[in-house]
Amino acid sequence: MSILETCEWSDEYRTVVATIGPRFRVIEDRRGFGWNLQQRRARRAGHGRWFSVASFIMHRESLASRAIPLMHSGYVKDQGITQEVVDAALAHLPERFSPEPTYDHLTVHTRPQVAAPVSYKTAHDIFPRP
Repeated sequence: MSILETCEWSDEYRTVVATIGPRFRVIEDRRGFGWNLQQRRARRAGHGRWFSVASFIMHRESLASRAIPLMHSGYVKDQGITQEVVDAALAHLPERFSPEPTYDHLTVHTRPQVAAPVSYKTAHDIFPRP
């Protein structure tokens, strides 16, 4: 596995779940907290890093309603993005984000309880009187 597969700003990020045009995508947060809407901020020749414009979104309906207002109006017009396009891009997502347990962040680790050894000695046996 490449280090770029774990970086959220990378093109090779492994949990991209939807794309909305060439400059917006939806990813699953690497810690499993929710979905993030990301925008590519292009530098030279159309290459650039991905930046989150909305994070930790738990419901698909909320993600769909927030997407277009967060996009630049010129981008929406040039790419022909409508609410139907956004809904179609997100249609395969579940209604609510449900994380898979990763990094054991949902597991509470405790020490195993070890039973104390049974002793049949009494205080008189341990500390005899003179």
